[in-house]
Amino acid sequence: MANIPRPRVAVWREVWLADSETFVRDQVRAMQRWDPFLVGLRRRPNVLGVEADLAPLATTRLTEARTQYLGTLGLRGRLVAGLREAGVDLVHAHFGTSATHALPVARAAGLPLVVTFHGYDVTRTPTLRFPFGAEYRRRLAGVFDYASRLVAVSDFIAGELVRLGAPEHKIVVRHIGIAIDDGAPAHLSPDDGASSLTPDDGASSDGQGPVDARRGVVFVGRLVAKKGVDHLLEAVALLPGEVRAEHPLVVIGDGPLRAGLESRARELGVDARFLGHLPPEEVRRRFAAARVLGAPSRTAHDGDAEGFGMVFLEAAAQGTPAVAYRHGGVVEAVVDGRTGLLSDEGDVAGLTENLRQLLADPGLARSLGEAGRARVLADFDIRRCTARLEDLYDEVRAER
Repeated sequence: MANIPRPRVAVWREVWLADSETFVRDQVRAMQRWDPFLVGLRRRPNVLGVEADLAPLATTRLTEARTQYLGTLGLRGRLVAGLREAGVDLVHAHFGTSATHALPVARAAGLPLVVTFHGYDVTRTPTLRFPFGAEYRRRLAGVFDYASRLVAVSDFIAGELVRLGAPEHKIVVRHIGIAIDDGAPAHLSPDDGASSLTPDDGASSDGQGPVDARRGVVFVGRLVAKKGVDHLLEAVALLPGEVRAEHPLVVIGDGPLRAGLESRARELGVDARFLGHLPPEEVRRRFAAARVLGAPSRTAHDGDAEGFGMVFLEAAAQGTPAVAYRHGGVVEAVVDGRTGLLSDEGDVAGLTENLRQLLADPGLARSLGEAGRARVLADFDIRRCTARLEDLYDEVRAER
């Protein structure tokens, strides 16, 4: 019997691929019934090992400005021809900003469009700064009209789509999920080197078991206002001196606020190490060595809010509980009192107290971490989450 070719989905991202967008890479890798074809406008070197199948432009300052203001103008014929030649059945764009550029190409190619909305693409306050002004909202209305499905990564983002005028019958919530090792989390494996971590790596060497050896606070994410690292530094500075001495802060990630945050840490006397971008396997190791994830995302001055927070799932998969704010989609990623501890958005004193509880009580941290891992295994395995996405693709393809 001849092999039946799999249907093909063009996964559209404006740039392939930002180092922080592991969730896009992992979702593509988890597809089983659909064949992904990676397409966008620009390509760039990345630490994720991802290369686009079709991206006409290299990333330079000139091409960045060109695509931001002109989108697919001048490139549409090439993109449409590429999709047709590849036998694409459907276009799936990540982020509303990318969808506004994918829209004219999908329409010209006669292909259905699915869009996943993640956060800033629907939460930022309209401004004069392109593309988040009236023109972006006008283009977004076109996306709402043409797209077959509008995928929200959380109930919070679904509500934001409704607020922006998206047709409710097109909105579906689909969690992306994360890639999960079938075995125990890293810190419980005798062969991953966790027991040999030095104190500077965030684990003790006093002969205790690997769970009690967990030490310190870890943050992972882009260094932008929404992520609340300034509040995390202030909260750590308010901890009792002996707790701060035993539990240093490790900041993983980069962004425009890095220099200012490093300066602020010095002003506050916080022992914080800024490590920049790290490979995913090293991030998992850092999660496994830490007592707690500190990630107090909050609403930025431009309205940017956390759509869900994949970092909470990634930490939970390693048995690491979270301390965060009740904010945006975070309340769906962290179950307060069960997989982490939440305080009101902007309550730095409450953030400090929650950090103190988990840093002072390894048993509590362990129980929350174990519950978090169990929840991830049950509800957020990317293989099952992606299978549900492919079911949605099937529905859209059948409708068209």
